Amino acid sequence: MKRKQIMSLLLGAMLLFGCSSPSLESIRLSVEDAKEIEVGDTVEVEVETDPSDFELDKESFRVTKKADLSLKENTLLVVPQTAGEYQVTASQDDVTSNTLRFTVKAKENKKEYTNEDAKKDMEEKTESSQQDPIKDAQGSNNTPETSSDSNSSSSDNAVSWSQSDPLSVDETLQYGDLLQKSGQSVWLQGDLPQTMTNGGMILYNGDHSTFISIEDPMHLIDFGGTNAMIVGKIKQQGSSYCVVVEKAYAL
Repeated sequence: MKRKQIMSLLLGAMLLFGCSSPSLESIRLSVEDAKEIEVGDTVEVEVETDPSDFELDKESFRVTKKADLSLKENTLLVVPQTAGEYQVTASQDDVTSNTLRFTVKAKENKKEYTNEDAKKDMEEKTESSQQDPIKDAQGSNNTPETSSDSNSSSSDNAVSWSQSDPLSVDETLQYGDLLQKSGQSVWLQGDLPQTMTNGGMILYNGDHSTFISIEDPMHLIDFGGTNAMIVGKIKQQGSSYCVVVEKAYAL
């Protein structure tokens, strides 16, 4: 009888220990890329445990600064709420992980003005000028105004077409005869190709449907494949016009 009782106790103990979960041995936290983190970004922290199938509680994680935490399988999602250095740790069943550190920057609100922004602004300006109808002489019109002071220098005469209000390629071709007769230096903006065409150097309009030829006697243009601002005089070239470069800027 005693022998049967001992065997029953041993069998019960084996079943009890055999069904119990393995104890936690270690916790390791890591993150792939923590170089450029801003407030509000989601930082994915990989959680490794030994044994690998051990499930940690969300309450086991600690963050030194204010952040929203959520646990998804083996990944801790951290959304920082303030800028500064963050330290993340996990602790459960008397086992503590390594300390994970990363720095969070304040979100940058100021938008940098890029070449693409400048090109977009120019395209919008060109579309607006093409959509405005030319009015009669009693009202305002889109014809460039020339200076009446014959003693003004070419740089002074360029005031009607300033850097802040340049002519488009379409406008230059439309008023080419007037611009040529005025003898004034004009500000002209368009797209400069990466390489010269068979006909030489050109400047495209916004949608590249037409262009104006360029003469660069002083070799001032050493760039291409970009939006450009050119200052120069307009002259007749066959049935069209060209601009003789005095200044050139890549935008």
